[in-house]
Amino acid sequence: MTSIVRADIAREVIIVQGDDALTFLHSQLANDVASLSVGASIHSLLLEPTGHVAALVRVVRHEDTVFTLDVDAGFADAVIVRLQRFILRAKVTMHISDWVVRAFRGTDAVREVGGGLGRAVPYWGSTEEIDVVGDVLTLPTIGEATEPERVDYVRADARWPKLGVDILVGDIPGTTGVLSVAVSFTKGCYPGQELVERMDSRGTSAPVVLRALSREGLGVGARVMENDQSVGTVTSIGARTALARIARTSTVGEPLV
Repeated sequence: MTSIVRADIAREVIIVQGDDALTFLHSQLANDVASLSVGASIHSLLLEPTGHVAALVRVVRHEDTVFTLDVDAGFADAVIVRLQRFILRAKVTMHISDWVVRAFRGTDAVREVGGGLGRAVPYWGSTEEIDVVGDVLTLPTIGEATEPERVDYVRADARWPKLGVDILVGDIPGTTGVLSVAVSFTKGCYPGQELVERMDSRGTSAPVVLRALSREGLGVGARVMENDQSVGTVTSIGARTALARIARTSTVGEPLV
């Protein structure tokens, strides 16, 4: 891309706030929320106590005691239900808000959008990709408006998975391909940690692994073939890259990072 485009993308925003919001989120999410500074963001897996995936969320810290969790559309209610099971006496409240996620993509998008609250890293980190989470009336309007589908192509080319499409609720964490950025292996306990740590220490992989391959000749739903056998299914496509759920016995494709 040679210029910046923007689109409000299909993500739901949960506001989590209260005196115990930081410690509560840190205790429930797989990543290190306690180290998150105001104005910063981090991706995290939210796991069931069994260790299976409940959601892939992004945490943005807006104030000392105010956070947002944004998640792919259709999953916010389930995220709240999962978190509320463990609130107990913590001073924290949460609700789905009418805030939106506005995506900016293009050369120097991070610099052009500038600093401020609600800025969020969309994928693995890039100077050409930034999201802003907040009230629609306060969001930047730089760049040319585009379709959300164009942003989704960029997502696939960036090798970033989508919940409900590439990553499924109930997956084993090792399937997701995002452990390097969505899980901390040095923080304290959290629900589901045992399965993550056990598989990591034993060097075992999930039966199905999300991988990236050339998009050429492939579309969503296409079977991925190796030695005349089907070894997986394409779940997302970009302009150049396809994401696919591949059997661990196959050598097709590459890790997401």
